[in-house]
Amino acid sequence: MSGSCRQGHTPSRAIPAKRLSLPDGAPLPPGDYSTTPGGTVFGTTPGGTRIIYDRKFLMECRNSPVAKTSPCDLPDIPGVTSPNVEELKIENNHVHNYLEKVGIGEEAQFDMDI
Repeated sequence: MSGSCRQGHTPSRAIPAKRLSLPDGAPLPPGDYSTTPGGTVFGTTPGGTRIIYDRKFLMECRNSPVAKTSPCDLPDIPGVTSPNVEELKIENNHVHNYLEKVGIGEEAQFDMDI
């Protein structure tokens, strides 16, 4: 009444893995928390529901018209959710001069001799 065991067996194959050695107490790289080697992104909701997104699906969503519009209840915060008024004046009046945008206490990364 029990099923017979199969005489032939399939050979085992190694599961591809990537080893990353981290010193004790070092945080994990944030991009590796919820991504599979194939590009599938997964996560959980606070209620415990599992959400799985295929990389192809996410790349298709990037070109969606909905992805190019802002949410309807988004507050207007100049410089954060909308362009800063001062930046718009600079853009409209003349060509960008990157040295003008250096703030107090900041300096250009490096000088280039041309």
